[in-house]
Amino acid sequence: MYKTSREETPFDPTIPEKPGWEGMFVHWLATRDAGGTETTVFNVTEFPPNRAHELHKHDTAEEFFYVVDGAGLHLTDGEPVRVVKGDLVFIPKGEWHGFANDTDEPTIAVTVMGGVSHYSDAGYDIHPVQPDVIPNTR
Repeated sequence: MYKTSREETPFDPTIPEKPGWEGMFVHWLATRDAGGTETTVFNVTEFPPNRAHELHKHDTAEEFFYVVDGAGLHLTDGEPVRVVKGDLVFIPKGEWHGFANDTDEPTIAVTVMGGVSHYSDAGYDIHPVQPDVIPNTR
């Protein structure tokens, strides 16, 4: 058994400085390094107000994105889709996605990646054209 919490797991200090991830606070609660997972990655992310996570895809992992608190726009290679507290988005392998908190309050989301034991194994390709919904996206 493995037990942890967001309070016990410091946020990843490299994330808020990465282009396309500015200001985000990501707590990797379960990975191969934290808990010894083999097929799943579990994290909690705080998206500050009026910030976005760039449009990207993972070729080797599917993803679930669950809004715990707040709201924003689920980004796609088409039109953005409004998501609010309690909404779940499933993103198949290779599908473009991102998130924009276009509100004045923080948004908290849980992300679960299936088929990998660490987020670095998921693959990460950035879409060449970023949506123009939040100023910090390219």
